[in-house]
Amino acid sequence: MPRVPEISLVPLTRDTIPTALDLHRRSETFDGVPRVLELEELEEELDDEHVVLATDTRLALLDGEPAGYVYTYYLPSEVREERNYIFGEVVPEHRGKGVGATLMEWAIARATAQLHSSGRSLPRYVRADSYDYIESAHRLFARLGMEPVRYTDELLRPLTDLPALPTLDGVHIVPWPAHRSEEIRAVKNDSFADHWGSTPTNEHHWAQMTTGFGARLDLSFVAIDDHDHIVGHCLNKRYEADDAVLGRKDAWIDNLGTLREWRGRGIASALIAHSLHAFAADNLTHASIGVDSENPTGAARLYQALGFERQTRSITHQLVV
Repeated sequence: MPRVPEISLVPLTRDTIPTALDLHRRSETFDGVPRVLELEELEEELDDEHVVLATDTRLALLDGEPAGYVYTYYLPSEVREERNYIFGEVVPEHRGKGVGATLMEWAIARATAQLHSSGRSLPRYVRADSYDYIESAHRLFARLGMEPVRYTDELLRPLTDLPALPTLDGVHIVPWPAHRSEEIRAVKNDSFADHWGSTPTNEHHWAQMTTGFGARLDLSFVAIDDHDHIVGHCLNKRYEADDAVLGRKDAWIDNLGTLREWRGRGIASALIAHSLHAFAADNLTHASIGVDSENPTGAARLYQALGFERQTRSITHQLVV
């Protein structure tokens, strides 16, 4: 009988994060994922209050050779729900050997324990995402009892034929005021309160979102009413390493929201229009944005009206624990 390869799991360390990066890049290159993960980006993700290397990460060794990795990303919450996301990759030459299943089984057990540790009685979910065309991932999720629950589209438009900058009644679009970060965070949390899978963003995570890898506050904007209250925001990002893979220079509209009582007045459209003009002035060629296909604000229709077209779709799978 052929020998069965031995799979062992060990925690990642600061010294082995570059190994995980190599596994990740090789996997995404094989799968045709349109991005290039950088070391700084992965280190920021793993050096986080939501991830402890010793307890929340695992590197899979197949007969001693690195074959894949996984980590859990726990998002505690005191309202609505608690979530724990699983992220990871298995290199193509070691797929079909039980590595992915071993990593996912460990991660689900770890995520479940983290969710139950809070002692709160909120709904608890373990979630994992993958592009819709990576069928092996979806088969694995299904075997482990996870069900598809949401679809996220990535949309793209060229930075040509830009929409005019609109004039709004009682609202002004201004560059992102970094000194008002806490006020913008409160607006973000309020504006996302009715979005699926969203819970309030804490100060630490907000700082990471707004000042961490890829953040471009110089290309970001807020909407302010006549009383100098912030009523909407548009946080934008830029990932230069992706340019060679994409064959273009993208900016990402990363987080866009309008307070519910201010919706329907063209604020989101105005924020996007100002962003598109800023991207073009920065010599970028395209703008990208992600949208929940069932977003309650009708965001998908808005983005399409502004010239965005769907490029890819990812599927979120969920396990209720």
